Amino acid sequence: MHPLDRVNGLLALLALALGLWLWTQRPTAPAPPPLTGLDPATINEIRLYAGDTLGWSALRDNTGWTLTHPEVAAADADRIGQLLGILHTASLTRFPAPAALDAYGLARPAYRLVFDGHEIAFGATEPTTGLRYVLAGGQVQLIGDGFHHHLLAGAKGFRAAGPPGGG
Repeated sequence: MHPLDRVNGLLALLALALGLWLWTQRPTAPAPPPLTGLDPATINEIRLYAGDTLGWSALRDNTGWTLTHPEVAAADADRIGQLLGILHTASLTRFPAPAALDAYGLARPAYRLVFDGHEIAFGATEPTTGLRYVLAGGQVQLIGDGFHHHLLAGAKGFRAAGPPGGG
């Protein structure tokens, strides 16, 4: 083996080691902040409004969640848990709410969720990204649209399944 081949091999190994070290040292982007600072485990009341009309409401007590409107029924805890996940969904963009909210579909939101008195209003989707405009905590925020189907489900979508063959 020629001495230059050894030098080139060592230089190649050194370059590879340096590249691997640099790759492990690269900074990671910070995680986006959550939509709210609310803790889902402490929420005891949820209300969903379609426009200005109360679509359904639920209360939590020491036995679990109960739908309280439009009728009293046991609530599906898993489905409620999925809905509570919106509190910590990533807020990808946020800015102070302007006086005019029409451009974001938030002047008269189609749906509003109220968690223990804290409201999240759902507006239009941003046309280029498909992200949903929401109004929460005095800020217009953009979030993924993965929660919208919960808003459309209605009270029956959150009712616990009854016994087999029962009503």
